[in-house]
Amino acid sequence: MLPVDSTQIVLLAVIIVLTVFLVVIGFQVYFVLKDLRRTLFRLNRLFDDADDLVGQVKKPIESAGNLFTAMAAGVGIAHLLKKGSKDTKGTEGTKGK
Repeated sequence: MLPVDSTQIVLLAVIIVLTVFLVVIGFQVYFVLKDLRRTLFRLNRLFDDADDLVGQVKKPIESAGNLFTAMAAGVGIAHLLKKGSKDTKGTEGTKGK
């Protein structure tokens, strides 16, 4: 049989213990990453649902904004037409005299 020092026995024991710890930690990391992937998938679905909800809320608000913009433009055009008709009446009166 080969002679084995106590140093070699301790070194072998440390290597075995470290190997076992690394294997256990490797499994733990695998399960943590697997759980992280599942969590990120759920978070992505949540963000997609929130985006859809924001889109549904945004459509009526944009429509109301467009309506107010159109009304403001109509009021501006009516004001210009009214101002133009006053100017036309003023110049017609001076031409006739």
